Amino acid sequence: MGVLNKVYLKFPETFWDEDIQTISYMGEELGEWSDWLSFAPFTGEPVLMAFHGGDKGFALEDLSDDDIHKGAMNALRMMFGDDIPEPEGMLVTRWGKDPFAFGAYSHIPPFASGADYDALFEPVDDVLFFAGEATWREYPSTVHGAYLSGVAAAEEI
Repeated sequence: MGVLNKVYLKFPETFWDEDIQTISYMGEELGEWSDWLSFAPFTGEPVLMAFHGGDKGFALEDLSDDDIHKGAMNALRMMFGDDIPEPEGMLVTRWGKDPFAFGAYSHIPPFASGADYDALFEPVDDVLFFAGEATWREYPSTVHGAYLSGVAAAEEI
């Protein structure tokens, strides 16, 4: 399992170009606060979401919400200036620490192969069937891969 933790920040107003979908930033630390998605083009809401994957995603889970808030706002102020408003709310995922998930999505680590997805899809004694994005070789780590694996498992049953 890998992690792709997200930090959602809802602001009182949009202070960035409302038509922009993604924002990239190269800060002092490679991979920290570098990938952002704006919800404004899709929902009209002044929400930004930052992605943290891999080692940076796991490291984010050990930070307090206050430290995450400070890191996000430091990056945004470097990009947009000191006059941007404080967020009204913040939500942080911590998928690696979730006792029911231990991660956000599957990935193929070194020395593994796509055949591992096939192996996870195999039923046990034709009574226990598996589905989910980690069992679908063609579209792993995606919602549509999870859906397609569910359809395939239902057909097997």
